[in-house]
Amino acid sequence: MKKSILTAAVVAASSAPVAAQTTDNAQIVPGLETPRLETVVVVSSRREMPLRQVATSVATMDEARIEARGFTALADVLRAMPSVSVSNSGGMGKVSSLRVRGEAGFRTLVRIDGVDVSDPTDLQASAPIQHILSSNVSRVELLRGPQGMMYGADAGGVLNISTRSTGEDTEVNIAAEGGSFGSQRYSASLGGGGEAADYFVSATRADTDGFNTSLNDKELRDDDGYKNTTLHARGGWNISDSLRLEAVARDTDASNEFDRCSFPAVDDCTGDFDQTNARVSMTHKTGILENQLAYSRTEIARKNFAGGAVSYDTEGEIEKLNLTGRADLSDAHALVYGLEQREDSVRELQRDQWALYAEYQGNYADTFYLTAGVRRDDNDDFGHHDSLRLSGAYLIDAFAAGSLKLKTSYGTGFRAPSLFETDYNNQALELYGIELAALSPEESEGIDIGVEYFGDDGLHLEAVLFDQRIDHEIGFDLVNWTGYIQSDGESRSRGVELIADAPLTDTLVLNTNYTYTDAEDAADAPRARMPEHMANIGLTYVPVDTLSASLNLRAARGAVDTSGEAQDNYQVLDASLRYTLNPSVTVYLRGENLTDKSYVEVPGYRTAGASGYAGVEVTF
Repeated sequence: MKKSILTAAVVAASSAPVAAQTTDNAQIVPGLETPRLETVVVVSSRREMPLRQVATSVATMDEARIEARGFTALADVLRAMPSVSVSNSGGMGKVSSLRVRGEAGFRTLVRIDGVDVSDPTDLQASAPIQHILSSNVSRVELLRGPQGMMYGADAGGVLNISTRSTGEDTEVNIAAEGGSFGSQRYSASLGGGGEAADYFVSATRADTDGFNTSLNDKELRDDDGYKNTTLHARGGWNISDSLRLEAVARDTDASNEFDRCSFPAVDDCTGDFDQTNARVSMTHKTGILENQLAYSRTEIARKNFAGGAVSYDTEGEIEKLNLTGRADLSDAHALVYGLEQREDSVRELQRDQWALYAEYQGNYADTFYLTAGVRRDDNDDFGHHDSLRLSGAYLIDAFAAGSLKLKTSYGTGFRAPSLFETDYNNQALELYGIELAALSPEESEGIDIGVEYFGDDGLHLEAVLFDQRIDHEIGFDLVNWTGYIQSDGESRSRGVELIADAPLTDTLVLNTNYTYTDAEDAADAPRARMPEHMANIGLTYVPVDTLSASLNLRAARGAVDTSGEAQDNYQVLDASLRYTLNPSVTVYLRGENLTDKSYVEVPGYRTAGASGYAGVEVTF
């Protein structure tokens, strides 16, 4: 049966395991949804929970909003979320860092369909966010604040990405886009299923001629292009009412042209990147118990060339074996638990880490919701470490037109020095005759206190105060260039998040957020590339089911670079228009940086000027 693209978005959202669900969302036009008390999220405690029970800070973005923004790179879509900043060094595919609440990008764990996509070969094992495309993503959930207890991640939080699901009917989706900088994007997907099994497969190709990324490229002045081919497959088999098998496989193959590599620096640089992710799981439900056993593997190979000669060549992998479970002790009380074994390797370097955790979740008279959990990690190189998390939410339904939720959470975490950091320092004596102090794990803690209002008319308001601290933060010695050093003091990130989702009319919704962040290192100096003020103002207009228009203005103020010099303040205006020609075909237009604002996020590297794109999507 044929479906329109907008209808397909609703079906995908309703069938995805982490999809939003509300009591009356069936009547809400895609693109106009706002968070409700019954909106279900998974990322907070690894189980489906309505927002009324969630005391942590979670932001979501569904398929309609992702499509409305339309960006090829998912990182650019995420800029509209509260407390998120992205530093990009020259356009699509170039090195990007995703920062949440002022913390470095490697402190945010990124998962796609349950698979950890971190890069173990990176300096601090962060996720290669610049290589994640937005095509076929149905939903993202961002958990802000220290989450060492539940995920083993550090202070930045967890980004949970879910790919598109379909209903029982077989559905084929084909899309094509072209636009500025010689950019092209093509994607195709096939999905379907029934009571016994379900599947989804997709292929996406994106490439661009790009632009000259470096302000210091005075000789070549060539465009720096990028190509990305991503294949993704997911399937499930319901062996019985109580037993389900699932498998996920994903491969990203990218090639990149960039500037300023090697020493002395040259501008004829290319790089090849390949990441393969796979996960198999078995879920068993019986009575009050639900247990899942999962094995996942991430493999990455990277090779860079300077002037045609190999300048960097590495490969690594992450293997995880997880047993996660939930015991429903009663209708009001549950226990979530897990056992994890993780092995990281980069060439001949290797490290194992075991973890055991448990969290109590309590519901008291459908008014007060409490979680309390503890985790122990045992690291081959750095011994054991304990993390904990406490959270509480109190719901007040005394309002005639809505409900008020008071919430707070406290969590701790740790980050063992990466394989690269430890190996670099170990070689310092042999290579440079410098003996550096041994590195120890970073330790973090954070607290947030917030209030949310959920109106019966769809109005959603949220205010959160947060304070996060890191002891013994590890960073590269930018003064003597000797290696990685560890601070004696405490780094800190604190601020406020203000969020409003307001249906202005039946056809117009406002999504806006503002974040103030005071992020300082142990020497009380501002952390580099973290704006002090960030704001988003978004409007979505859906006058009829077949037409939608989106406008988003984002602004950043008060960032400094690594030298302490002030970076550009900027505001960027983007817009898109989508029109469904018939039940099978949708066309769209998108404009980025419409005011042609010239600004820099990473010193020495350009950002894209005004650009336009057009595309078509066909579903049958």
